[in-house]
Amino acid sequence: MARHETRGGVFSRSDTFAKMIEHLRLAAEASYMIGHHMKEDGDNMRGQGFLAIGQMLEEVVKSATKLAIKRMSQ
Repeated sequence: MARHETRGGVFSRSDTFAKMIEHLRLAAEASYMIGHHMKEDGDNMRGQGFLAIGQMLEEVVKSATKLAIKRMSQ
């Protein structure tokens, strides 16, 4: 069962959004790191694939941030 952020025992949507966005950023960073190391080791195809995954995750971060900001302003 996933643990969700709470404040005083009450579900915190803003803290959960922040946690999700941080995890997505970390995943993008890890994808870039893996991609660069694979390319250094001569595996250009898979390395480029992981770099592309990192870029896609950055786009997901942007979209999630926009949705979170829109939701918090309502």
